[in-house]
This record gives sequence, C-alpha cells and structure tokens, in this order.
Amino acid sequence: MVEAYNYFIGGYIPKVDPKTNVHNRRELKNKYKNIVSLNNANPLAMIRLSSDTQMYALDVKEMSMEMGEAAQNTLDGKPDEKRKHAETTIALFNKLLTRSDEYGIAKNKPSRPGCELRNLVSAHREELEAAGFSISEESYLSISSDEAFKVPTDFMQALADKCETMSMNPMEYVEKKVYSYAHLHQSDLGNAYASSIYTGMLFNSYC
Repeated sequence: MVEAYNYFIGGYIPKVDPKTNVHNRRELKNKYKNIVSLNNANPLAMIRLSSDTQMYALDVKEMSMEMGEAAQNTLDGKPDEKRKHAETTIALFNKLLTRSDEYGIAKNKPSRPGCELRNLVSAHREELEAAGFSISEESYLSISSDEAFKVPTDFMQALADKCETMSMNPMEYVEKKVYSYAHLHQSDLGNAYASSIYTGMLFNSYC
C-alpha cells in the first residue's frame, strides 16, 4: 500500500475537470455507501503488489475516470462539441482495451475490464452503427463519417456507469487470489476498505 501511495503522491493526476470530480458532503456520503455495498458483495482477495500490478490498477483508474467524464460530456455537452467529446471517449475506450489485453496476455488471464467493455459494445452494436460508429472485429470503435454521426445515448450512458464502477475499485481487475468470501447477508462486518487497499484514494479529484 505504501508503494501505491508513493506512486500516487509522485505525480499521479488524472486529466479530469475538478469541477466534476470534487465531492460535496452528500456526494461523498453516497460514494462511501457505494463502496460499502460493493465490498460487502465482493470476496476478500490477496493481491501481490508488484510494480506492474500497481501501474495497471492506476491506469484502469485514470482511463476510466477520463472516459467516464468524456462520455458524460458527450451526453450533456454543447451540440457543436458532442463530436469532439465522442472522439475523446472512443480514443480512451480503445486505449483501455489495448491496455487490458496487454495485461491479460502478460498474466495469462482473461482481458479485464476489456471483456466487459466488449460486452457493452456487443449489447449496443445496432445503436452504435446507426449513430455512425464503426466496430472492428476486436470491438475497437471509430466514427465512420461526419454526416451519419449522432450521439448513441444508451451506449454513452451505460459506458459512463461502467466507468464509475471501474474507477471505484480498479483492483477488481488485477491478478489476485480469493481467500475469503463476501458476507452477502450481513452489512455490519468488515469496513469500506477491506477488499481493496486502493478505494480510499478516490475521494478527491487526484484519483
């Protein structure tokens, strides 16, 4: 944990707007409740904190935060800026897919969260294609033409929700061994940080 925090202190700052990532008391309380709920539903795990594992978790955290913000901007931004935000979202989507595949190959494990993002694309394929998006065999995205482009609302909202989950606990996607199953029916056991040494760093715009 000390090594992860040292890396964080040494210059880890996601490229997100502080206005949308600094939480007031109500938002912070909701975040905390979400962490408690998430950790009560997940097993405890043993994680070997090698340098590549730490870096991968931080990459997932950073890219999911940036992609979630870009997806939300695509939905809520000014009409003349939606295409630009969509292109940013796609670039980050493809970058995270590549990073996930590389880590999966290196660890001889399935690509995560790459497989979840690919499932998201598969579930919204018709909407994406109708909105002017092209999908490769590996589920990489691109915008085929300016004339056909429109915002795939359902996909962008689902992607923003997925990014919220990924950024909340990126340690879910690293190599680990389960050593204790979750207390699914008891909410008063453990604490909000039990299943992830990383989740405590999400309470400000730096992480």
